[in-house]
Amino acid sequence: MTMNPASNEQDLHHLFTAKADGTIAPEEHERLCAVLKDSANARQQWFAFQDAEAALLAWSQRESLRRDEGAGLHPRGSELGETKRDPANHAHDESPNPRDSLALLPQFLRYFGAVAAGIVISLIAWGLWPKQAEHATPRSSNMAARDEATTSSVAMLSRGVNMEWDRTLAAPVLHAPLPPGVLRLQKGVAEIEFFQGARLCIEGPAEIRLISAGEAFCRYGRFSAHVPSQARGFRLGTPKGDIVDLGTDFGLDLNDTSPELHVFKGEVELHQPRMEMRKLTTGTAAGLGQPAQTLVANAAAFTFSHDLDERVTTSRREAFGRWQTASARWNDDAGIRLHLEFQDEEGARSLRNVAAHGADIAAGTIVGCNWTEGRWPGKRALQFRSMSDRVRLNIPGEYSQFTLAAWVQLHSLSTRQSQSSLCMSEGIEAGGIHWQILYDGSVCLGIVVSAHPKLVDDYISPVVFTPERFGQWMHLAAVLDNAGQEVRFYVNGELLSRHALRRPVQVSPGMAELCNWMPFPNYHGQHPVRNFVGCMDEFTLFARSLSDAEVHQLAAW
Repeated sequence: MTMNPASNEQDLHHLFTAKADGTIAPEEHERLCAVLKDSANARQQWFAFQDAEAALLAWSQRESLRRDEGAGLHPRGSELGETKRDPANHAHDESPNPRDSLALLPQFLRYFGAVAAGIVISLIAWGLWPKQAEHATPRSSNMAARDEATTSSVAMLSRGVNMEWDRTLAAPVLHAPLPPGVLRLQKGVAEIEFFQGARLCIEGPAEIRLISAGEAFCRYGRFSAHVPSQARGFRLGTPKGDIVDLGTDFGLDLNDTSPELHVFKGEVELHQPRMEMRKLTTGTAAGLGQPAQTLVANAAAFTFSHDLDERVTTSRREAFGRWQTASARWNDDAGIRLHLEFQDEEGARSLRNVAAHGADIAAGTIVGCNWTEGRWPGKRALQFRSMSDRVRLNIPGEYSQFTLAAWVQLHSLSTRQSQSSLCMSEGIEAGGIHWQILYDGSVCLGIVVSAHPKLVDDYISPVVFTPERFGQWMHLAAVLDNAGQEVRFYVNGELLSRHALRRPVQVSPGMAELCNWMPFPNYHGQHPVRNFVGCMDEFTLFARSLSDAEVHQLAAW
């Protein structure tokens, strides 16, 4: 693929900025990689853009840390430069920055020198960067910025019991936003909350098509709705007509050959073809067939939101019990070297390694962090919020095969922070591993091939974390398979991507951290921020490469 520079400078500009801001779509990412591979001119512009981005980000972080730590703090030694990543080969650079001689100057000279450097770099980048035509139409002030995060979601799946979804369609995830589209529930009960405020319980088998934040179409199934005054006007379409709610509670049964509408509180409008609009009020019901029927509302035939409370609590306790049983079985697996269940006693400052074959790996040491609830009631987790929070590990030995797996709940990503650690070896020594989430939401497994000269192989997945997935519990796994000559990434037990291994490697994690990174022991000075913002409630290291089926099974609990 070759781009015409004269006609595609604006598109190139868009791809660069979208990549830098973390809003690039998967198809745009593929296009960017192809352009950089085929065009020397594009690569030259990319390097100039990356240099400017990295220098400005490093200056911004230095000034932020300077304000946080106090003007009297004088870092000693060299600082670590920010990562510069070429999408064409995915090599990253986290080596010390030899250009930083400002640490030897007085504080005020260092500050103004950094400001001047930032201004100069900005001017250079501006000079190199393609400009839009002067006659370009200015963007209206009420339009969203081009690179602003957007969503098409109209509702969310808030709760559910024993849910089984049709596998031919994308299955919704609990607590995840839902875009317009069809949902088909085979079994169980699901509760959907529309952004306009209406709440709908669905009993399977059922099919519903979400249309907007205030409208849906129900093809078959049994439904019960609570519509507060803020959602007045909520509309449910059916094959037999439309229901417009005026602020009420109602039930809709479309499973029978004679579908029925039951109003338990308030008032609804029933609009049917070739019939006058009918209003139904509290305690009344109507058949949707012809001729029109008037019935008595029967609340006992429907499941409501308040009925779900006890059923959801029972279901979550059962899920926790199943995990405990499955976890105990996994602990006996000869390949597990490290298994942190996060079930340590309240207030504990260490995490026990419960793997039966991991006696040589000591408990992890908790620094900072707060204990919180994990995936279910009774399941414990650690919350990582500040740049200080981390779990220190020592993982001895060498591995030619391994699988890393963790349950995490990511709360946010910062465009000012290039990476968020999941598990990273201390420093950049040969054999080290750097498993992390990149600022664009993709997952990276970096393997340090050599320290001097520094060579790091980065394997990068497609984008995993978008704003819709913030706050969700997700299972992540990364597999190094030397025998199969590949690296694989998994999300929630499903294969996400596979990557050809660039060279055979032996991994020796050594001193490492969960959810943070130490550049090297007794480091003095400033260094890139790598802390993870969110929660983790399980971490496992296998000394073998798990198969697709095994990862799926591991994520099922």
